[in-house]
Amino acid sequence: MSFDIRNLPFAGTVTRWHSVNCHRYPSVAEHSCLVALYAREIASRVYPSLSAEDQVLLYELALMHDLSEVVTGDMPSPIKRQLKTVFPPGESPIDRLEASICPDAASREHLAKSERPHIYFCMKLSDILDAMVVIKQEGKGPVAKRIEHERTKAFDALLDRAQSECPDGEWSRAHEVREAVMSLTHVQIDEI
Repeated sequence: MSFDIRNLPFAGTVTRWHSVNCHRYPSVAEHSCLVALYAREIASRVYPSLSAEDQVLLYELALMHDLSEVVTGDMPSPIKRQLKTVFPPGESPIDRLEASICPDAASREHLAKSERPHIYFCMKLSDILDAMVVIKQEGKGPVAKRIEHERTKAFDALLDRAQSECPDGEWSRAHEVREAVMSLTHVQIDEI
């Protein structure tokens, strides 16, 4: 079984953050669309003259990066990160499973990482940014604050790496997007 962009509508029925106490659980489709929008905003500021080809790769990568979760569900990120420390890059069981389910996404990610890392960094910063927004707006309890803090550190670390590996971009401008998006607040009825 392999999935491609045509399967994105099915991602609307797969929820994320199921292992964290939240007010609302966004879908994989919602997450993918928000990552694409954040990626567009970050890329337009960091690389104002981004080629049309790079823009298409960015949007496709953002929309497809979690498409395999239509089959696997949203696996908790700490588990994915731990497996990545044990196995060589791309060889963790989850990485291999996701690549076999959605080879289009895997090939785009490989292309971006190897030949256009600035595109990968824009998408991945956006992926982390969406996690920051969701946990801030929808998370409940003390675990939510810890996750928000951890994701903020991950964003900053990835931004430092992007600046180091792709020094031609104006990476400090990614903070503008983060600040704008994180400044929004969302009050739940049960908090009033």
